[in-house]
Amino acid sequence: MFDQIADSIYFIVSSSFDSNITYIKSGDHEVLIDAGTGLYASALDKDLQTQGTSLESITDIVLTHCHIDHIGGVIPLLERGSPKLYLHKAEAEPINNGDMSHTLGDTFGADLPPFKIDVLLDEGDLIDFGDVKLRVFHTPGHSAGSIVMKVEDSGILFTGDTLFPGGSFGRVDFPTGSPEKLVESLKRISEMDFEIGLPGHMNAMKFNARRSALTSYQTAKNWFKT
Repeated sequence: MFDQIADSIYFIVSSSFDSNITYIKSGDHEVLIDAGTGLYASALDKDLQTQGTSLESITDIVLTHCHIDHIGGVIPLLERGSPKLYLHKAEAEPINNGDMSHTLGDTFGADLPPFKIDVLLDEGDLIDFGDVKLRVFHTPGHSAGSIVMKVEDSGILFTGDTLFPGGSFGRVDFPTGSPEKLVESLKRISEMDFEIGLPGHMNAMKFNARRSALTSYQTAKNWFKT
């Protein structure tokens, strides 16, 4: 079930291999932040129905990076609607050229069919969904195109698989991962002004999320000895 984080922002923690998913209702936009694997689309649809909506109504899907546990759910959504897809250009460009290798589908035995990313994101972009606007920060390390996004005029940060609660962070042993870049990205996040962190996995950081980010940065710095 979705947990209301703020006006128009609802967060659901996955109990499976899927990524967490956020639903945002803002004016004419019905947005998902990440989409899971797609294996549990019917369960997502039921959760959306509790918010008076459905898979068919989703207008936009913003992806924090291209790994299959976040991006696989795009397929059933495209089959049932026509959402606009957003992804950082470092990972969107290969996908739009037909290269799905960095989605890790092969790794988990679930090849993804080709599809197109509509909006190629870059550092500093502002995604305008009316009352809810998302500022994009490029935070490579877990993957080359990983991003975090801050809700403008709020203390909410979507941290993807860069930052997890409890001093944790995303792994760096997949293709395009980099421990050095992850440490740099965690340092940057630890210096941001935010109170709530909504990660790609594990529970929401509802209080003192910046303090959690500082712990993650210090842990990663010591772990990778950068």
